[in-house]
Amino acid sequence: MGNIISYAREAQDTFAERPFCRVDALCLAWLAYLRLPQELGVGTRAGVRLVDLCDERLIPAMTSSLHDAESSRELLVAMAASPRFANVRACLHVAETDESEAMQFAATTFVLPEGAGSCITFRGTDNTLLGWKENMHFVCMRAIPAQRRAVAYVEQTVEELGGTIWVSGHSKGGALGVYACGMAREEIQAQIDCCYCFDGPGMSPQVRKDASWHDGVVVIKVVPRASLVGMLFERSQQELVVVSSSAEGVMQHAPFSWEVRGGDFVGVQGLDYDAWKLSQRVNDWLEAMAPAEREDFSGLLSWLIDVTGEPSFSALLRRWSLNAKAMRAALEAAPAGDRELFGRVMDDLVATVLLGSRRELGLEDDDTPKGSAGAAARKLEDLTAKVNDRLSKLDRLTGR
Repeated sequence: MGNIISYAREAQDTFAERPFCRVDALCLAWLAYLRLPQELGVGTRAGVRLVDLCDERLIPAMTSSLHDAESSRELLVAMAASPRFANVRACLHVAETDESEAMQFAATTFVLPEGAGSCITFRGTDNTLLGWKENMHFVCMRAIPAQRRAVAYVEQTVEELGGTIWVSGHSKGGALGVYACGMAREEIQAQIDCCYCFDGPGMSPQVRKDASWHDGVVVIKVVPRASLVGMLFERSQQELVVVSSSAEGVMQHAPFSWEVRGGDFVGVQGLDYDAWKLSQRVNDWLEAMAPAEREDFSGLLSWLIDVTGEPSFSALLRRWSLNAKAMRAALEAAPAGDRELFGRVMDDLVATVLLGSRRELGLEDDDTPKGSAGAAARKLEDLTAKVNDRLSKLDRLTGR
């Protein structure tokens, strides 16, 4: 079975011959992770063609720090050699970090040849600890600096380029795209064809209740069968595009494992039931915390990560035993209020994941809309998840 690399290698038709599609959007969304060399003009409106960007002398610096450097290199090379992608221009590239605000933001717009349109892409989380601390703020706070920066980028880019516009991103990048489209001015939303979100977390209830939020842009959300990141703050899979992956568990988050056939993703009936149940329990845990408590807990986690002094997330995990001791010692010396918060929240998380949420166990009222109707809707979603899981397994057994 193919993936986005084989798709790029085999794509011989132009965008005039076959319109822009969701697999194209994922290919470009992954290129947003590249460390593009500003000296080539990627920050200008004119930009640089992918065929010119694909220089063997530049590729190591663009890909070496990525989660899957070799696959990233192969994708770029395949796209640069493809009649479909070679003349796509990477332009208006920005990459900004702000340690004081825990902001890590990068965006690139890809302009298709012959006026076929433009795709605004946002970078997801990289291997830096700053990026992972930002992730914690993302799920624990109402809005983060990168989200506000994404809104400004979309509005400025749409005004500058015009024409057909798509927005795309993987993981945090997808969530930034959805946020930017939801918070942009209505006249900007009207010019965006759709937003592709590839396994990015959903928007928290606090964001969707914001007076500035409008559902004026169509969102196409694509997730793998065992999605966890993409199911944060998602209560239904009815509007999702669920795709087959060659990986297992959380490793399905990497889009190089997503299966492609005949110019499109290989779809499945629905999510893996165990993954679905886990995501719903994590959502219950998150939503049970007051927004202020989520922010306090996020800040405490960020501080504990800083205590280790590690340069990257992979280094944090590689020396986890030593780093865990450092974090435990720092927590023991922290104020009593911080120790109580950390212990209470973590105990609740473990109990929720292993035993079920208080709402699931019937220990508190279901506060979803219309009370008992909300509880019934949750039960129906759970039943649908079980049925979809069985149908997907049957399809795999029969080779469909």
